Amino acid sequence: MKVAIAREMRELDRRAMDEYHYPGLLLMEHAALAVFQRIQERFRPEKAAIICGKGNNAGDGWALARLLKLSGVAVMVFSPEVGVELPPDAETNRRMARRLGLAEQPWSALLAAPELLASCNVLVDALLGTGFHGTVTGEMAAVIDTLNQVALPVVAVDLPSGVEADTGRVEGPAVRASLTVTFGLPKVGLLVYPGREYAGEVVVDRIGFPPPLLEATKSLYYTFDRAELQPLLPQRPPEAHKGSQGHLLVVGGAPGMTGAPVLAGLAGLRSGAGLVTIGLRDGLVLSEKPLELLVKPWSELKWDTYDAIVAGPGLSTQPDGAEMIETILKLEGIPRLFDADALNLLALTPHWWEKARRPIVLTPHPGEMARLCGLSTPEVQADRLGLVRAKSKQWRVTLVLKGAATLVGNGEEPIYINTTGNPALATGGTGDVLAGLIGGFMAQGLPLSAAAVAGVYLHGAAGDLAAGEIGAAGILAGDLLPRIPRVMKWGRPSVDR
Repeated sequence: MKVAIAREMRELDRRAMDEYHYPGLLLMEHAALAVFQRIQERFRPEKAAIICGKGNNAGDGWALARLLKLSGVAVMVFSPEVGVELPPDAETNRRMARRLGLAEQPWSALLAAPELLASCNVLVDALLGTGFHGTVTGEMAAVIDTLNQVALPVVAVDLPSGVEADTGRVEGPAVRASLTVTFGLPKVGLLVYPGREYAGEVVVDRIGFPPPLLEATKSLYYTFDRAELQPLLPQRPPEAHKGSQGHLLVVGGAPGMTGAPVLAGLAGLRSGAGLVTIGLRDGLVLSEKPLELLVKPWSELKWDTYDAIVAGPGLSTQPDGAEMIETILKLEGIPRLFDADALNLLALTPHWWEKARRPIVLTPHPGEMARLCGLSTPEVQADRLGLVRAKSKQWRVTLVLKGAATLVGNGEEPIYINTTGNPALATGGTGDVLAGLIGGFMAQGLPLSAAAVAGVYLHGAAGDLAAGEIGAAGILAGDLLPRIPRVMKWGRPSVDR
């Protein structure tokens, strides 16, 4: 599914009106109807309050007020100033609603008596739309604070006010919504943090946009759900055998850190790879080697044996590890993924990307990304979207920036924003599982971007499944492994007879 920024949505609106002759009032009516339907389904209110601003979002709010009143709901509408002129379509909806007897009160009345909201079942945020950026100040800031202090569900129209549509940035007061009904396409700011935290549940309604228009419109970002997973996953033919399903090599492990490559290797097998070999330092042994994994010392590795390589889990940054990473970096043709200490070693290598042979995937967490970029971790977190786009292009890699709302970019295609996963994944070893999962898909022949996106989505989905079955705290990285095939099954045709 495409994910839009404000400029792209303005272009969608323009093309709908110019090329398909959709009146702006029709789009506004569809938007109001989308919010109306969700409010009726979720809350069945007897009384609602709608807080409007000065732009077209206010028009959505006034159209919604009319629909609610006609359905028998008592409605209060608050505006910056009573009678303030709105944009033409919004003003038309305001006049239609006023003609039905809907009263309009100023924000000042709400601020003077917040208890006016106490008798409502639901509140609606129709203050700001996708054009907002910066910081909310003044009277509007006070109105937002009032909404956030009332213990009632808040429904945001298109976007919670105070959240930037293009970045998810929140630099001042912002509405904390229970539900956001967004129009046409999801907005970037609803899927990345901190905006994602303010949005609550997000529902996307196409509001009557012509499907060819939505499908033809280019976008800089995308995401997908379970229904879109199947085309990304490798399918096993009836004649499949272990030699035809890809051979993954995991290079890593140091004294006291041999669990990391094992987790990555097992995740590679869980992805469907036919064989996985752990490449360990000479003389290092696995005290409890899983029966399904092969093990070879570094001195016996033959690179052309493998279909993909994951380098770095538990590697450490010792000189022999640095030499190994430099060797792997310069291999020709074979897909490679660098994770953990492999990334730390790359960060110590000036202009490493000029020495690299492609194709390559990098999977840094924010701290590792900071070291690779020569930035601080807060600087990385402040510009995750921009850094993924710029660095994946500069380094000519598929870049997976881990964290809440993991991002995948390759410098050419749109950036993928992941929607699965939860804080239960904040435990040691889950990154090794992700690396092995992506590596397993690479070994099975998936293009790097597809392998990364599928791995990130399924890794988070396995974490969601584990949290639902076990609980959000105390999950181990190994708990993800048996759940990977279960979530992969969501994207596969049924094999039941």
